[in-house]
Formats: sequence, C-alpha cells, structure tokens
Amino acid sequence: MKNSNKYSYLLFLAGIIILFNGCRTGRQTTSIALVKMNKEERIESIKSLATPFNTLSSSMRFSLKAGMDKSNTSANAQLRIIKDQIIQLSLRIPILSIEVARISVTPEQIIILDRNNSRYVSESMQTFREITSFDFDFYSLQALFTNQLFIAGKSSISPEDYKTFNWSEGEYLVKLNNTDRQGINYDFISDFTNRIMRAEMYRDKKEANLSWSYDDFGLASNKRLFPMKMMVELTVPEDLITLNLTFNNVDIDTDFRIDTSIPNNYQRTDVEQIIKLIQSL
Repeated sequence: MKNSNKYSYLLFLAGIIILFNGCRTGRQTTSIALVKMNKEERIESIKSLATPFNTLSSSMRFSLKAGMDKSNTSANAQLRIIKDQIIQLSLRIPILSIEVARISVTPEQIIILDRNNSRYVSESMQTFREITSFDFDFYSLQALFTNQLFIAGKSSISPEDYKTFNWSEGEYLVKLNNTDRQGINYDFISDFTNRIMRAEMYRDKKEANLSWSYDDFGLASNKRLFPMKMMVELTVPEDLITLNLTFNNVDIDTDFRIDTSIPNNYQRTDVEQIIKLIQSL
C-alpha cells in the first residue's frame, strides 16, 4: 500500500485492538503458592480453565492513552465473536449510541467502515504479517480477547505442540514461552489460579512490544469466569499506547448474525485516514 510504513501499521493494529459486570472476583494476589505440576499438566490446566464458546458478545468501554503526557480518550463499543470465523467491533458515540465505525476481522482479511465519512478499508491479514514482521493473526487476536493460550500462526494447540513451549516456575508464578518464525517471543504468565494473567509479545525482553493483562474475573452467561478488565500496552517507535478495556454482561453462545457487507456508496480509502479517524475518537 502506498505511503504506508511499519509505524502506521502498528498504530492501525492498535486501533483494531481498541475496538476489539456480573459477579466479580478480582485478581488474586500472587502470595498463594502454586500446586506442583509438570509442563503438560500445567498447559492442560490453563487450557481447561479458559472460557469455552462458539459465540461471544459483550458491550464494552475502553479508554485510550497515547504517550506519557496525553489525556485519556473514552468510548463505547460492541464486541461480537464467532469462533474461528470472525471478530467484529462496533464503535459507538457515548449516550447517543450511534455507530461511527465498524471493524470486521476474519482469518483472511480486515474490513473497516467509517460511517461518518462513507469510507472503508479492506486489507489482508497477510499484509500485516509482512509489514510488521509478526506471525500475529486472527487466531492470536481471538485468543487475546478471550484469555486463551495460543501459538502464533496456528488456529489451535494440540498435545503435540506442548513440547514447543519453554516452561519455568517459581513459587508463585509460572511462565510459558513460545517463539514464532520471525524470532518474536510470546510469554504467558499464570498464577495459582492457572489462568493467564498476562501475555507479552516481544523481540527484545528489555522492551515488550505488546503486553496484554487480565483482571477482575467475573461470571459470563455460561457461569464460567471471564476477565472483565483488560489492559493493553503497545510499544511503537517513540510512543506507548495504553488501552483499558471494561466488559459488561459477557454473553456466551447466543445466536446472532454478523453483517460484513460494504455499502455501494462507500469509497475505498487508505490506512492513514482510518488512523486519523480512530485518533479523533
């Protein structure tokens, strides 16, 4: 794409992540010692405690802060996921609840509609992997939104994949690490609950490129615990983007349809224009 660079794509990915209350338990402290397990048992336990779903939907509130000295920007959104098929987020103006943008992510492509200006962007997931040098894909994004263990570039994890994880445990925390074909590391930190408390993506440990933390585990509609609060920190050149996501009434396996059509009167635009839209919100 013309006039695009790695920084623009990282910001664009940040925008996707942005747009991507029940009984609360809150994050437990790490002062409770781990139950001893071997690597295979630990991975099985972490996988078994993730919330199972075929569909997931929730209203959500997010706040965005770019840079150390910039003020927060807040907005409402609606998240819908059909497992392994599509993630869609509808960005809405607070109070009025008018949709201003819609993002649809499938394993093959990303479509963004700018409702205010009748514009759209359509790009392949492969484009992002090539430009950002990440194997980050639809399944990785789906796993991050749903507190799941994942291997970049794979749609699921089988027992045969367990040997690819490096594994270390202290008294209170366990870390699972995997590395993709580009040399990007993926760390998953868990405590005595055997739930993922933080996921990190980085090439150099001194500066995590993406950190995704989970907190305030509460009951989803299927009575399974789900992290109602997530904090995402994305490091881009000379900047830090911090996102705080708050979910409400997470509904599991309800029936809904997702519209991915592009209106005929919409004009195709480039990534930079959509970045400006996201920043303006």
